[in-house]
Amino acid sequence: MPIRSQSHKDQLFLLPPSVNEWVRSDHPARVLSDIVDHVNVSDFRRVCTEGRPCYDPRLMLKILLWGYATGVRASRKIEERLHSDVVFMWLSDMEKPDFRTICLFRKGNLAAIENLFAQVLVVAKQLGFLKLGLVALDGTKLRASAGINSFKQVSEWRKQLAKAREEVRRMLADAEKEDAADDARYGEDRRGDELPKDLADARERVRKIEQLLSQVGEDVKESQRVSMTDSESGYMHTPTGSQPAYNAQVVVTRDQIVVYSDVTTEPVDTNQLLPAIAGIKRLTGRKPRRLVADTGYRSGPNLQALEAARIDGYLPETEERNIGRLKRGRPELYGKEAFKYDKRRCRYTCPAGRTLDLYSVRRHRTKYGGGVTALYRAGRGVCQACPERQRCTTDHRNGRSISRDDYEEERQRMRQKLNTAEGKAIYGERKCLVEPTIGQLKTVGGIARLLLRGLLGAKIEWKWATIAHNLLKLSRLVAGGNLKPAWAA
Repeated sequence: MPIRSQSHKDQLFLLPPSVNEWVRSDHPARVLSDIVDHVNVSDFRRVCTEGRPCYDPRLMLKILLWGYATGVRASRKIEERLHSDVVFMWLSDMEKPDFRTICLFRKGNLAAIENLFAQVLVVAKQLGFLKLGLVALDGTKLRASAGINSFKQVSEWRKQLAKAREEVRRMLADAEKEDAADDARYGEDRRGDELPKDLADARERVRKIEQLLSQVGEDVKESQRVSMTDSESGYMHTPTGSQPAYNAQVVVTRDQIVVYSDVTTEPVDTNQLLPAIAGIKRLTGRKPRRLVADTGYRSGPNLQALEAARIDGYLPETEERNIGRLKRGRPELYGKEAFKYDKRRCRYTCPAGRTLDLYSVRRHRTKYGGGVTALYRAGRGVCQACPERQRCTTDHRNGRSISRDDYEEERQRMRQKLNTAEGKAIYGERKCLVEPTIGQLKTVGGIARLLLRGLLGAKIEWKWATIAHNLLKLSRLVAGGNLKPAWAA
C-alpha cells in the first residue's frame, strides 16, 4: 500500500498558521481559558521582567493552573512547555515568561488565590455543580521538600551547634597562631584578611543551626525531630512509611468539586473538622447538610459541634468494615453497653443490679487535645461477692470500673445512627467521593510531593492544585457535554 512521503521540516507555509487552530474546539483548555477570562484578577500582584511590561495576570493564571491540572508544576518545566506544548503556547498567546517570573507569581499571591478559589466555586454554582447536600472530608500527607536525613532531634542539633562552634573557635585559634608566625617571619605587612574556606563553611553551619533552633523555640522537646531543610514540616507516618510531610485537608461534594482545602502541621486530623466547616461557610455562604469523615476526625467535641450546628454527621469510631461490630480485647466479658447509666443520680447499674458510683475524675491533656474522664466503680467487696464476676471482670482486687466523659451521649447517638442500614450506606459514599479526588490530585496533578517549603509554601501549592482540579473538572464537563455556560450565551 502507498506510504505518505515524509514532509520537509524546512518547508514554508503558503499562508501563516493560526495559533487558534492548534487546539481543537472541544479541548478543556478552552473552557479553562474562558473561566479565567471571566473572573476578577485585580488582587493578583503583577510580576515584571526587567526592561519589559508586566505580564497579564490572566496569562500567568492560565499557564499555572493548566500546569497544576496536568501535573506540570515546576516553573522550569512550565517554561519548557511554553516552547514545546501547543496547549501551553495557545493559553499564553505565544508569550514566554521565564521560570523566575512564573515562580514569583505563584508564591506571591496567597490572598488572591483564596479569592480565586471562591470565584471558581461561584462558577461551579452557576453551572449547577455546587451541591452541599453531602460532603466528604479527608486528609492526606504531602511529602515535604526535605530529605529524611535532614531530620534530627533538637538535642542532636544542639550537639551539632556546639561542635560547629568549637570547630570555628579552633580554626580561629589556629589562624591567629599562623598569623603570629608569619608576622615573626615575614613582618607585619601581610594582609591577613583571606578567610579560609573551611572556616567559612563552619561559620555557615553555625548560622544555619542557630537559625533552626531559634525557629523551633525554647519550649520544644529535646526529643522532637526537626528538619534543617524545612523546619516547619513534620516527621509523619504514611502508608509508605514515615517521612517529612504536611497534612493536607480537602472537602468535596458528590460531583467531586473541592469546596475547602487547607494544610496543617498537625499529623492527626482531630482538630481539622471545625475549621473545615467554618471554611465551607465562609467560601460558599452556607454550611453542608450532611458530612462524612473517617475515624480520624472522631472526637467528643467534634460530635457535639456537629449536633450544635445541625449538620447530619457520620464519624465512625472504627474503620468501615468494622462498623456495628464490638471490638473488645475480652469479648466474653460484659461490654460497656450492658451497664445502664442514671444521669440524675450520676451512677451506673451493672447487669447483676449492683451500682457503680463515681470514684474519681481525671483531667488528661495530649499534644492535640484533652478532656475530663470520670471513673465509676462498685463499693469495696461488691464485685468479689458477685456471682457474675467471672463474666464481668478480671480485676479481682478492685472489681469492674466504667469510664465516662462529657460526650458519651453524643458517641452513643452516633454509634446507633451508623449501625442502621441507611447510616452505613451514607457513610459508604465517602470512599467514592473524597478518596478518588485525592487520587486525582496526587496522580494527575502530581502534588504527592511539594516544591515550595514551609507551611505557607505548602498552603499555596495545595490551593493552586485544588483550584486547578475544580477548573479541570468543570472544563471537562462543559467541553464534553451539552452544558452551556452563561458567558457563552
